[in-house]
Amino acid sequence: MTAAQQPTSTGRTTGSNGTAVGGFVTGLLSPLLGLVVPILGVVLGVLGVVLGSKGRKQGSSTGLATAGVVLGVIGLVVSIAIWVTAAAVFAGN
Repeated sequence: MTAAQQPTSTGRTTGSNGTAVGGFVTGLLSPLLGLVVPILGVVLGVLGVVLGSKGRKQGSSTGLATAGVVLGVIGLVVSIAIWVTAAAVFAGN
């Protein structure tokens, strides 16, 4: 066992939580890319929420996991708003 994976008093190991980091990265990219390509924002938003939720259940690094969930939801809202706005503009023409 490496120094980064020492068991804590609760029996869990300390160290990085790859699922939480993945949720954070996909959640962060979701609103940014959702402004340009809404379908990509939706996909990344869903991934951010799912990976962030799994990362929160693993427990070692819940801050990044929570941020991934929040950013994923924001990305979903932004992407859906872009789609609704585009549909309204095209329907008006």
